[in-house]
Amino acid sequence: MNRLGFYKEDMEKVINLTKDLNIQGFMTHFPSADVDNEYTENQIKQFYEILKNLNSKNIYPKYIHSQNSAGLTYKCDFCNLVRIGLVIYGEKPYEDFPVELDNIMYIKAKLISIKNLKKGEKVSYTGSFTADKNMKIGVVSFGYADGLPRLLSNKGYFLINGKKAKIIGNITMDMTIVDLSNIDVKIGDEVVIIGKQKDKEIKFADVAKLAQTIPYEIMCGISKRVRRIEIKNGK
Repeated sequence: MNRLGFYKEDMEKVINLTKDLNIQGFMTHFPSADVDNEYTENQIKQFYEILKNLNSKNIYPKYIHSQNSAGLTYKCDFCNLVRIGLVIYGEKPYEDFPVELDNIMYIKAKLISIKNLKKGEKVSYTGSFTADKNMKIGVVSFGYADGLPRLLSNKGYFLINGKKAKIIGNITMDMTIVDLSNIDVKIGDEVVIIGKQKDKEIKFADVAKLAQTIPYEIMCGISKRVRRIEIKNGK
């Protein structure tokens, strides 16, 4: 990955520098397990060769690990720990990841306003959306200051009463406008930003795809002002 750590050719120097230490752990990190099998297999092979070299010097790390979420499908039977991240939250590291996962993190907001928009009228900053017919629209109490990517303007959607409510106009700091033309709603209704509602679901991966990024960036971008509620045993 050429980020941290040591190069293979530096290991003799590393061994000499650490000979008086009790080495507890030995690890590598997969940069491309989701996209490059050959590269990853070669990395596993090199990692194992370095481990054998350590063992030959009577260095036996207690913890040996290499596999991140995408790397779980690779054979690393000489390791005794895995180091997963994305799958903890119920998100697949790549589309055909062969394990079914449940999303453990929901993000919700409220519908705070309902308006009738006339044909030809514009909404939000710069007027990037113009109504081509009379519409019912709503305002949701969630914006880019909460972590919603502005790139979702005019192409993302939320779930309200089990239906998709398309985002219209530019997403603003604290609020987002949605099309409610085909949804029965009232002020105060729950809006799902991420999660399930009836038979529909929005995953971080869906949002990331529209925003041209990765699920982790969306997760990490949810701001501190979004209240966290921990639910245990379904309560």
